[in-house]
Amino acid sequence: MKIFKRYFERNPICCSVDFSNQPKAIVIIPVLDDKDIFETIDSLKACSCQEGRVGVIVVVNHGEDASPLVKQANEELAKELKVRYCEGQMEIENVNVKVIEAFDISPKWAGVGMARKLAMDAAAFFFYKQNMPECPILSLDADTLVEENYLDVVIRYFRENAVAGVSIAYAHRYESCPEEMADAIIKYELYLRYYQLALAYVGHPHAYHCIGSAFAVRAVDYVAQGGMNKRQAGEDFYFLQKLIATGRYATLDSTCVYPSARFSTRTPFGTGQTVRQIVEECGVYRVYHFAAFRDLKCFFEGLSTLYQASQKVCESYFAAQTDELQAFLADINGLDLVRDANANSASQLQFVKRFFIHFNAFRVLKYLNFVHERSYQKVDIKVAVQDLFKALELPDQKDNQACLACLRHVSSSSYKG
Repeated sequence: MKIFKRYFERNPICCSVDFSNQPKAIVIIPVLDDKDIFETIDSLKACSCQEGRVGVIVVVNHGEDASPLVKQANEELAKELKVRYCEGQMEIENVNVKVIEAFDISPKWAGVGMARKLAMDAAAFFFYKQNMPECPILSLDADTLVEENYLDVVIRYFRENAVAGVSIAYAHRYESCPEEMADAIIKYELYLRYYQLALAYVGHPHAYHCIGSAFAVRAVDYVAQGGMNKRQAGEDFYFLQKLIATGRYATLDSTCVYPSARFSTRTPFGTGQTVRQIVEECGVYRVYHFAAFRDLKCFFEGLSTLYQASQKVCESYFAAQTDELQAFLADINGLDLVRDANANSASQLQFVKRFFIHFNAFRVLKYLNFVHERSYQKVDIKVAVQDLFKALELPDQKDNQACLACLRHVSSSSYKG
């Protein structure tokens, strides 16, 4: 438990909560002026809880610079949440809800990262006090519904598997959306799945989706990795990269969460912003060219041959790559990454694992941006997905919706390595 003590010495707890129903897991939900939270909590309360009771921490938050209308709406929302879910809660209830009011946060830190951190810190602190370090913290969003088995499946998975965290299966809800919004969210989710499967296709071991409403982490691993960051967007991606690097990360697809497909300007980028942009651009959505992934595949396929290889062999291998990839490897001092992996590995397997700690998913993203600024041109999502289908030898589909339905059933683990 010393790791918890050290974490909270560096991150003093400012929002402590107590649950009387002895939860085996805690779900955290950041909320900013969002009435969808009621449907989300009702979805959680409708879940089966055969594996144990559950706590829910809702952080209603806004920055000092939020508009008076948002501040008033948040105050009323917090009050309504407490009346509906907190007053008169019984110890025997399967799902107990606590509401944290995080109002007037400094503009420097206000945002979903800070809100998620406040909630996850509070959850971790509760498990620390209860001497339950192995329990999971489930991250959700205010507009995300869950499958009825969601709580049981996650609790059971963490009890039976020595994982630090998991990415949970997801599917955006678009069936009741206006046509242009449905088209936009289908294209966006297609891109998310295209990117993840392309990463798996090239042989990268970190091919997981990183979505704030679709992951869970063990409490002890949450603090061990330094907790959630305060980024105003992309906080989930950066945090999960650290979990993935432990080698104890997995995909959990025996349950599912269902985010909404709505517009949003709450974060600088993300689902809501992208959907809005696709609609504003009349359905045009251009993404990374699949050829850039093929180049990476060629590079990764022979990577193990560089274990204990001479400088000359390594240089020759790098020189055999495409001009674009060579330029990127030179830019990041790729030969140094190989030298470090060799100097700190006692086997070929360790060498490859260490190399990918350096060349993680964040570095892949930097590579893609680098080569698309130099030579590759982004292509329409439909073209990119067609290239992926050919590479994975998947059957042709008639339209984007059919492609998405197909990819929702394709496991990235089938293509890793």
